[in-house]
Amino acid sequence: MTHSIESPRIRLRALSQDDLPSLEVWENDPEGWLSSNTLNPLSKDFIRQYITSSTQHILETGMMSLIIELKDTPPTALGHLVIYDYNPLHCRAGLGVYIAPEHRRNGYASEGILLATDYAFDLLRCHQVYAEVLAHNTASQTMLLALGFHHTATLARWQWVQGDYQDLYYYQKWNE
Repeated sequence: MTHSIESPRIRLRALSQDDLPSLEVWENDPEGWLSSNTLNPLSKDFIRQYITSSTQHILETGMMSLIIELKDTPPTALGHLVIYDYNPLHCRAGLGVYIAPEHRRNGYASEGILLATDYAFDLLRCHQVYAEVLAHNTASQTMLLALGFHHTATLARWQWVQGDYQDLYYYQKWNE
């Protein structure tokens, strides 16, 4: 059983106030809003408070926010990963990932999700993890299937996206 949240190439680490500039850009990326249900720009003060509150224990909040960073010198922040909706009674958690546009298509999201999945299975004792993906996001769907997730549910016409309703797909992976 591994307790590390790192691979040879990347690590997942807790947020710090030093991440404020990157998070401000990422959280205010309208493309990312499609998946996060964000409707308005987020202020620097709001993001600063989010970083501060991210230090609370996952058992208190049901979520854990992490930075995905490349293990170089100095480390390069690549994106943001959230373990959310953690439920210790039912032993499950959701995963969400955002990779900065300049770092996409390099496998960082896949590595981050694998690390977070191992963490959820090993340390949080989750029986399953899941991800929610909009129908138009075929890159994420392909990635999740390649990582051993299964498309298990579709919420038809669930989310209003750019002038039309999109289906929302659920992908699940079990600790077997």
